[in-house]
Amino acid sequence: MPRSDGALVARERRGDVEVIRLADPPLNLLGTPMIAALIEAFSSIAADPPRAVVLFCAGGGADVREMVSFDERSARIFITALHTACRGIRDLDAPVIAAVAGPCLGAHLEVAAACDMRVASEEARFGMPEVKVGIPSVIDAWWLAQICGLGNASSLVFDGEMIDAAEAYRIGLVNRVAAGPELEGAAIGWGTDIARSAPSALVQQKRVLRDWTDEPYLEGARRSIERLVHAVRSGQAKEAMRAMLEKRPPHY
Repeated sequence: MPRSDGALVARERRGDVEVIRLADPPLNLLGTPMIAALIEAFSSIAADPPRAVVLFCAGGGADVREMVSFDERSARIFITALHTACRGIRDLDAPVIAAVAGPCLGAHLEVAAACDMRVASEEARFGMPEVKVGIPSVIDAWWLAQICGLGNASSLVFDGEMIDAAEAYRIGLVNRVAAGPELEGAAIGWGTDIARSAPSALVQQKRVLRDWTDEPYLEGARRSIERLVHAVRSGQAKEAMRAMLEKRPPHY
């Protein structure tokens, strides 16, 4: 259920660190309302960014209950909005640490990959299961090849299976692993350590990272949106999603 105040994304300030949490348990599904809330959370701090951000972004992926009814137009609108949310993370002039406790699947892993660094609890699990529901992994899945190499990224997106935190650390998908109860302290402590550096240096370092990556990232994401639309056009994505929701094998 959402928080009692109705907010799908919660924010608080811990010193120089902004803490942002997806707040629609148990799975924090990234449907249109959650995506809009995530966009708003980062756009609201963009004009006067904190020195560092910790984003708690575990979740079960995009909301298949919404996606099963997509046509080409609605698919393009949805995935463009998700890319806008991820771009809000990349465009923020502050380092962003993804903190992951529990599953981090599909769209949630794209959000985590859009962050600058990642820390996971020992119980965290990661995966890109889109191929199992008839669509390719697109937009900010681009970062997976940059973070953990093309071979490891290919395994994630073709297998569609989950890996544990230890394997995610081994392939470089996450930078640090913490015991479950220690995740929050580890993530916010890391952000606090980073925030002690000169503010101007932090801003310019984030901009340098964008200088290194923006052109191929933005072009790759743009073109991948049309790959997803093509999969929706085929009709096979709808069948795969219906099969998942109905707990039966798909019929292609």
